[in-house]
Formats: sequence, C-alpha cells, structure tokens
Amino acid sequence: MKNYRSVFILLIFLATGCKSHFAEIRENRLFLYLHHSEARSVELRCSLDGFKAHAATKIDDDLWEVSVPFTAETTYFYIIDGEVFLPSCPFREKDDFGTENCIFIPDM
Repeated sequence: MKNYRSVFILLIFLATGCKSHFAEIRENRLFLYLHHSEARSVELRCSLDGFKAHAATKIDDDLWEVSVPFTAETTYFYIIDGEVFLPSCPFREKDDFGTENCIFIPDM
C-alpha cells in the first residue's frame, strides 16, 4: 500500500510542475505535502487553530505529510528544524511579525 501511495504522490508532484509542496482536501481534512530532503523535523502552523504546531510525518526520502481538520481558507507556514520556512505559493499575505504566510484557497 505504501508503494502505491508513494507512486500516486510522485505523479501528483510531476503533474504540478515539481513544486516544493502541494495540498489536497480529503474527508474534511487538509493534507499538505512538502518536499524537503535535508529536513530532520517539519511542522505546520496554520490559522485554522491559532497557529498550533502540527508535526509532519516523513513518508518518503524527501516528502513530508501533515494534515489538519479543514473548515475554510487558511494561512500557513512551516517550521523546519526550528526555522520558519515559507515555500513558494501562489497566494501570500503579510503577517503581524513583518514576514509572510502562504494562503490556501480551496479550488484555486
């Protein structure tokens, strides 16, 4: 089963133009995938729950997965090995700390 999942995720990765990350909604959850082979730990922080930490799971040599209950558009960023990381994303907004967050907009 894991091999099929890895192949499926790889196909999505190739179809999206080799982006560093991608997202999908399944069963009322937002799944985010991040490609980062050097990372030792990855967590997601998002506005859906006040930017609480959600630990990602390494599911392949360079692919991390994290999911959160999905209710609406959300802003987010990652923490990789203790450092803030913002992947390339089509929508961004300035935050209150002088940096930016990615914005996930469903169906966009």
